[in-house]
Amino acid sequence: MNITEKIDALAARAGEQLFQFAIDRGDMQAILDALPPAMQEKRVALEYEIQLLRIISVGWAIAFFLADDRLKNPVNQHFWENIRAFAATLSSSASFTVGADIDYFDTVKQRLDFYVGTLDKAGGIDQPAMVIGPAFAETCGDKDDACATLAGSKMFTHTIHAVREYLQAAVDQQDGSGARS
Repeated sequence: MNITEKIDALAARAGEQLFQFAIDRGDMQAILDALPPAMQEKRVALEYEIQLLRIISVGWAIAFFLADDRLKNPVNQHFWENIRAFAATLSSSASFTVGADIDYFDTVKQRLDFYVGTLDKAGGIDQPAMVIGPAFAETCGDKDDACATLAGSKMFTHTIHAVREYLQAAVDQQDGSGARS
C-alpha cells in the first residue's frame, strides 16, 4: 500500500470513528446527569444543544489539531460527510414527526458559525472553553446560567482532549516520510 492509499484509508477510518464519537451520548448524559435537579426544566434544551456542541467541537478539533497535516482535509471531509448523512436522517424523521421541514445540518452550520464567531471575538485566548461555556449557556437560553456554562465548558474541554489524543495516534500511524505537508 502506497502512502496515498494509507492516508486515504486512515482518514476514512478516522472520519468514521470521530463521527461515532461525536454522536455518542454516553458522556453527554454523564454531564447532564450531574446538573442540579432544578435544571430539569431546561434539560431538553441542554440535551439538544450539547449534542450540537459535541459535533462542532469534534469538527473544530480536527481542523485545529491537524492544521499542518495531510490528514486534515480527508479526515474533515469524511467526518462532515457522516455528519451530513446523520443530519439528513434526523431532519427527515423530525420533519415527518412535526409535519414541517427541519434542516438539522443547517442548524449545525449556524451553531458552528456562532461558536467560531464567539472565539474570533475573544481574540487569542489560552482557554477557549472559557468562551465556549458562556456561549453554550446563551444558546440554551440564559447566558448567565452557571450550570449551563459549566456543562458547555466541560463538554468542549472533554471533546477537545479526546479528539487530540485520537488524532495524535492517527498521525503517529502515518508514514513519517512525506505524510506531513
